[in-house]
Amino acid sequence: MASIAGVYEMTGYTYKPDASSPAQDYYSMVPACIRDDITTFNVNGNYTYTDAGSVCSPAGDYSGTWSVSGSSINVDGTLFTIAAYDCHVLTIATSNATTGEEAKMTYTRQ
Repeated sequence: MASIAGVYEMTGYTYKPDASSPAQDYYSMVPACIRDDITTFNVNGNYTYTDAGSVCSPAGDYSGTWSVSGSSINVDGTLFTIAAYDCHVLTIATSNATTGEEAKMTYTRQ
């Protein structure tokens, strides 16, 4: 957790609806007021999400808990796979093994 802890901004989002479909870039469909938001993962297992820059209406600030176990990250009880991490860029994924549906979110350390 200590190596992942830090301040991040979403910089990518891909989605594929099933195993036979290629991943498509959905980042451009994320509203501008969300693309500039900041997530701060604290070493103590708490995080804050700040509706920064262009503020959505209503503002979307919130906080919660997170933890890491092996190659998984748990955010408020939702389990994601850590698809890639190089101490600067964190990519997390969620998928459905039955259908092949997959979403990947990429966050860059600020």
